[in-house]
Amino acid sequence: MLRTLLFGAILGIFVMLTGCQTEDEREAGQRRREAEAEQTLEDLFSGLAEALEEASQSDMSPIGKVVRQAKNLSSTAFNEGQVGAETDYDKFADACDMIMELMENHERTELMPYANAIYIILYNGACAYSINNEVEQALTTFKLAVEFGWDDFEHTMNDPDLVNLRANAGFQEFVMEMEAIAERKSVENIPAEVAFPFDFSLTTIDDKPLRLADYKGKVVVVDFWGTWCPPCRAEIPSFIKLQEAFGEQGFQMIGLNYEGGSPVSDMTKVKNYVSSEGINYPCALGDDATQQQVPDFNAYPTTLFIDRTGKVRHRLVGLHSYNDLSAIVKKLLAE
Repeated sequence: MLRTLLFGAILGIFVMLTGCQTEDEREAGQRRREAEAEQTLEDLFSGLAEALEEASQSDMSPIGKVVRQAKNLSSTAFNEGQVGAETDYDKFADACDMIMELMENHERTELMPYANAIYIILYNGACAYSINNEVEQALTTFKLAVEFGWDDFEHTMNDPDLVNLRANAGFQEFVMEMEAIAERKSVENIPAEVAFPFDFSLTTIDDKPLRLADYKGKVVVVDFWGTWCPPCRAEIPSFIKLQEAFGEQGFQMIGLNYEGGSPVSDMTKVKNYVSSEGINYPCALGDDATQQQVPDFNAYPTTLFIDRTGKVRHRLVGLHSYNDLSAIVKKLLAE
């Protein structure tokens, strides 16, 4: 489990920062070499993960032993629930109590090396307290989980175990504070402005004309993507959400797809993907002429942010959070 998670996390960070490779680099021979390189990379990371797993199991420090015991207890409860048995929330609470006792006797800096395990144990503990209607304890525990790294607020807002906690006014205030902080960070992360000529006239996968000029007067985001590209796929839900959130405020999302196969097979593949994912904005097969207008294009996804005058203002490469994307959209809509 640790090996899979670690490799996925490291590879995910790498891909997020660098994006997927360009169309020219995805020729058949290059694809084969990339696959071999990826397998080599996976083998290396797997070996690293195994070493870290062994190191964590051999950590006999007082803190390490308690964290490992709490993690095993929490994991047991989680796994029981996954196989159909009734989840033993008392185990979640007991594991959480073990971590809370550590906090009473150790500085935060001593516990941070174990943060990845601790925030999951604390989150599960918050679920247990919420289920038992111990809302104040659930809130305290959830705040600590966030302090140690829990940041999946979308899951938090939909987790049925936290119904009682979400009804608490203190929780609602805390979430608003966290959202405000996240939004401020996203604004700070807005990249420097860019400017270059950009236009296209294509046909959507529904056989309708798609011209950038037709959207003048709106803020437009253009996503260069492919169904073969993991970070591209991971970003699609954020683009769907952007269209839902800002579509009536003068915003339009557009997807330009680059698959590398025949036009017929590419069209079928993209249509199926758009349908299965519920994509709510126009998509078209991109062409070389459109892509070549983007200076130094080198990775997917590449995302362009275009203001109401039709001018490209910002460019992002790789996978980015919804908050980062929406911060730029809000900025351009406010102008």
